[in-house]
Amino acid sequence: MKTTIEIDEDKLDRIMKLSGIATRKDAVDWALTEAVRLATMNDIERNPWTVQESKDAVDGDYDILAIRHGSASAATKRKRSK
Repeated sequence: MKTTIEIDEDKLDRIMKLSGIATRKDAVDWALTEAVRLATMNDIERNPWTVQESKDAVDGDYDILAIRHGSASAATKRKRSK
């Protein structure tokens, strides 16, 4: 989407120098992505999950160690075969 906006040139130049980003478009895209990431983290900090929401977020049969070692748990294998 093309949009015409006024941007603080000093801030844009500083972002480009500090990040090593070569184009203005990429610098603005990077800055927006970082702003979304930061806003998301702030929102999570202001509105933390309850213990139950945390438990519900991950399947109880999920075994990251088994996945890392190349062997999924029996429950995970059963789910995949269904």
